[in-house]
Amino acid sequence: MDKLIKTSEFYDTIDLVITPVICANRSWEHRYFNKAFSMQIGYTTEEIPDVEGWFNKAYPDEAYRNEVKKGWKECSEKAERNSDPHKHLMARVYCADGTYKWFDVHDNTFGDISVITFLDVNDVRKSNDALVEALQQKNTLMSIIAHDVRGPLSNIRQIINSYDEMNFSEQEIKSILTKLDVQAEHVLNMIGSILLRTSREMDIFKEQYEQIALKKFLSKYRKIYNERLKQQEVALIFELQDDPVINYDPFILDVISRNIIDNAIKYTPKNGSIFISFEKKERSSDLVIRDTGPGMSAKQIDSILTNRGGSQIINRALDGFGVGLIMAKEILEKQGGKLLIESEPQKGTTFTISLPYDSHA
Repeated sequence: MDKLIKTSEFYDTIDLVITPVICANRSWEHRYFNKAFSMQIGYTTEEIPDVEGWFNKAYPDEAYRNEVKKGWKECSEKAERNSDPHKHLMARVYCADGTYKWFDVHDNTFGDISVITFLDVNDVRKSNDALVEALQQKNTLMSIIAHDVRGPLSNIRQIINSYDEMNFSEQEIKSILTKLDVQAEHVLNMIGSILLRTSREMDIFKEQYEQIALKKFLSKYRKIYNERLKQQEVALIFELQDDPVINYDPFILDVISRNIIDNAIKYTPKNGSIFISFEKKERSSDLVIRDTGPGMSAKQIDSILTNRGGSQIINRALDGFGVGLIMAKEILEKQGGKLLIESEPQKGTTFTISLPYDSHA
């Protein structure tokens, strides 16, 4: 009777604790959940009578469940080696109300009883994840800028270094300066745009949605790529009905569009064409860029569509293709867009920039 009274008093005590608590015996059968557990996580002892039931309910995804089990096994082995009755692991728990929450789960053994406590770290973890995501996004943007300004700056440097050796006429000098001015203006616009979108408080990228008239927006590419298009005898053809307008961040749209067009010009043969069209669908606004180039292999497409960023960006770009495009795709997806690629060798490539439904004008 004394033992029962003491057990009852113990349970009454842990009910006062604001942190969710599970009490289990040595066989990992659950004996008691405190009130905080019922309120914050929500399961009953009938729903999860033992540790296996807990794993199945709390971690419904099999792969993640196995990952958590592996983590607990490693923690248990380490605790046993150190004769430590305490072990803990941070995990994402599926609660009875259908939500996921991050908890720092602690397991302490007291004689024949294991007391498992759940420290709610969900808000901290979400804030951390958001900050890491934002910083990674900013790093990707900086990589894009570095990649995209290299060409124009190299051209300017080449002209300066070889100026004394070339006997340019006054007309040729004017033509060269005009071309360099176009490139320099575009570089400055890119840098200025990203600086305006960087939060001073957090030093992270902030998107800015605007109404974009596509005909005017796309017309600048004729000017930017005019010299290359003429040299390679490639036609840039707009197939836009009326004057479509979308609501999206113009900087992000420019980054992805410019990289696709740049690669299309690079790989489209002499007398080839690049077509740009637009289609407004029920769930998306699609900007389509199609070329008559040699096409892409399934391996090349996969290297772009499956890349996850970071240091793999450079390593996974095949045959010198798609470094900037891979980075541009990554930043597009961060803002709800999607890049689709259809291609066959010797039959050209179609890139579709699919913007989400809420980007409709």
